[in-house]
Amino acid sequence: MSRSLLIADDSKSVRDAVLKALMDTGIFSDFFQAENGIKALDILLKNQIDFIITDVIMPGVDGFKLVSTIKNQEKFKNTPIIMLTGQKDSIDKIKGLELGASDYVTKPFDPGELIARVKVLIRMMELQEELTQKNLFLKSLNQKLERIAITDELTGLFNRRYFFSRFVAEFERCKRFEQNLTCIMIDIDHFKKINDTRGHQVGDIVLKKVGQIISESQRAYDIFARIGGEEFVGSLSNVDQKGAVEFAERLRKKIESYNFLEEVGETLKATISIGIGMYPHKDKDIVIKDIDDIIKIADDALYKAKNNGRNMVVVG
Repeated sequence: MSRSLLIADDSKSVRDAVLKALMDTGIFSDFFQAENGIKALDILLKNQIDFIITDVIMPGVDGFKLVSTIKNQEKFKNTPIIMLTGQKDSIDKIKGLELGASDYVTKPFDPGELIARVKVLIRMMELQEELTQKNLFLKSLNQKLERIAITDELTGLFNRRYFFSRFVAEFERCKRFEQNLTCIMIDIDHFKKINDTRGHQVGDIVLKKVGQIISESQRAYDIFARIGGEEFVGSLSNVDQKGAVEFAERLRKKIESYNFLEEVGETLKATISIGIGMYPHKDKDIVIKDIDDIIKIADDALYKAKNNGRNMVVVG
């Protein structure tokens, strides 16, 4: 793995000694040198630096200021830094470590000790990177598992359980802020006939495509789910009856005009029936207390649409 080292020290002989100690170890492939803190910061801004060895006492920007500046940047949060000092006083060492230095080496240093300390910090950095990657993988995996847990596998819409948990919260929100809430019940007409005459694989194609059309038609904050078989349910927030009917009609017409087997050069048409329940209800005498009431209104409207000839929208 290619790594780069920045050596910051106002003494050329010290920089050369560090370079000599580490050049042939194979730990680093690129080496940068800076005679002061300002030059070191300039190199850090222009290059990818993986490891820093810096003197404490330098003109202008000293090692403490350099470490402090580096560690205040997110980019260098995990970059290992070894500070070089000719002082044996522990106060300076404590100050450097508190500012973010990873380790201290006292000058004149033993090359073997420097190499060993660098290798330890490199290994720690590798373990940290490995842990970060594993955490990212676990986070991604958890997100996928969460998505699977709330999604209908065939259509990609939400599943029944997740929809109703969200719909309860949405109903309470709309009730609290006196906003409209629409429940839309959707059923694919004569779906059993499609399964019986064309087979379940074709039936799955129809279900999947209907789910896709619904998903493409809804707003980002609408909630739609497949709740079983060929039946779907949706929630539209803050839409009046006119807007709900317009949405339902657009959806009905899209599905009515779609050829579900166009990709294989065949023709298969399908239609849907839609029932709409509105909160609050247009009839002041009908009190909607909870989601069961609004769902029943939409379900009864769907039943009327099916009985009255299908391929239509009915408001309950």
